[in-house]
Amino acid sequence: METLEIPKDVWSPISSLVRHGIYKNEKSALINIIHDLSLYKMTEFESDMKDFEKKYKLDFEAFQSKIKAAKREDFKKWDDYIEWKAYFTAYNYWKSVHEESSRWL
Repeated sequence: METLEIPKDVWSPISSLVRHGIYKNEKSALINIIHDLSLYKMTEFESDMKDFEKKYKLDFEAFQSKIKAAKREDFKKWDDYIEWKAYFTAYNYWKSVHEESSRWL
């Protein structure tokens, strides 16, 4: 097992959560915090994506195919595409973190 030196000012908030009985130990605290944060971020980005899905009545992949196949560029749609792609990418990143942290629970 590897060891890691963590400064007291970084570790103290985690230990405090354990002392207050919120988590059973520091490992559990870190895993649950990561798990909860990833779920929060997924929900946040999913909400942002749903706004675009309502606007265009398409999911991201369908919109991406449509915009890339268009004969003429629509700059407003491209702006939306760039923003939507960022949400889609961020959502999938946090989803992978959530899935991995779920295995640690």
